[in-house]
Amino acid sequence: MPDFLIVLFATFFGFLILGFPIAWSIGLSSLLSILAKGDLALVLIPQRLFVATDSFTLLAIPFFILAGDLMLHGGISKRLINLALSLLGWMKYSMAYVTIVASAFFGAISGSAPATAAAIGSMMQGEMEKDHYDPDFAAFLGAISGTLGIIIPPSIALVVFGTGTGTSVTKLFIASAIGGIIIALVYCLTAKLSLRKQTQIQAHFSRIDPKNVWAAVKDAFAGIFSPVIILGGIYTGVFTPTEAAVIAVLYSLLVGFLVYRELTVKKMVESVVNSAVTSGMVLILVATASLFSWIMTAAGTGTMLQELVLSIHLNKVTFFLLVNVIYLILGMIMETIPIILLTSPIFLPIAVMLGIDPIHFGVVTVFNLAFGIVTPPFGMNLFVASGYSKRSLVGMVRKGGYYYVIGFALILVLSLCPQLIMWSV
Repeated sequence: MPDFLIVLFATFFGFLILGFPIAWSIGLSSLLSILAKGDLALVLIPQRLFVATDSFTLLAIPFFILAGDLMLHGGISKRLINLALSLLGWMKYSMAYVTIVASAFFGAISGSAPATAAAIGSMMQGEMEKDHYDPDFAAFLGAISGTLGIIIPPSIALVVFGTGTGTSVTKLFIASAIGGIIIALVYCLTAKLSLRKQTQIQAHFSRIDPKNVWAAVKDAFAGIFSPVIILGGIYTGVFTPTEAAVIAVLYSLLVGFLVYRELTVKKMVESVVNSAVTSGMVLILVATASLFSWIMTAAGTGTMLQELVLSIHLNKVTFFLLVNVIYLILGMIMETIPIILLTSPIFLPIAVMLGIDPIHFGVVTVFNLAFGIVTPPFGMNLFVASGYSKRSLVGMVRKGGYYYVIGFALILVLSLCPQLIMWSV
């Protein structure tokens, strides 16, 4: 291994251990690696940073973030919950199912896991406690249901994967939509399994009331029509993901100001500021990670790994097992976006060499890392849920035992049975 590559990895992990922000760790380690190599001009750094972010597709990220924030402030959360309750309230454990289904709906608007957990989980926590759900389980359910925000399109993580690897974002969205529905259904069945001994939890009403359902549909229609416009337009080729993101912002403004009338100028300004900050964080990561990946490519890391794969005779099954373990470990200690940016340029060529479809690999990658968001010690959604519920991380994780076991199994099933999600692409 070249000396400058050793410098790259050693300083990167050193900065992380010292508590440096991930973007700083990536950027500083890349700078020191270039200095260690000695024959590269420093002008390369701003060039790579600019090239990485000079992408039309990446423009979708700030606009999708803004659209989700506008919808959140525009009052869509409570309407999605009311709609899900009107459809599912006749079932035992209905509030658990409502949390999952409402999170899936909101995820199709926001594209963000923490935002989905904060929007739906925070509203459902008190309602579930009133219905005698264990507070720790309610908090964990809000956290894991929030992960649907980056699985169901429009997913910011999928946009980052697509732009970073040159994979079709539209096809990633199509396959991920199918995968998201499967995962949401499995989460509902897991909730039933987890709550089977909770005899004090009862249904809200004995049967569906068509009048209540119709009233809830009318009230939430403007909000739930947003993903229909976004995803329908992308799938039919009417507009690109970036154009869809801009349309989503315009639609969110119309719904918030003219339909629900809960969005104010003050809330709109807050949404713009929050979205700008979040987008800036993501794009800085994209820029610095691109430089990091370029250095690894220049060092021939991809070629070395491909030769290693051939020498140890890895096949699709063993490759997926290895990659899934790596992703699960990384997901415990790092955020989703930098993991995608740093690892996908390395793993994807190997996956393609083994005959794995890039779309399939991308969807499995994002689902795996989404699960990392609720895996201790640094699962982001666990901290979000702990913040609004005031429950401890240890208590939440204990109540999520079935979800961890079934979640790991589901990762393997989706990895080894691509036809489950790829039939629609």
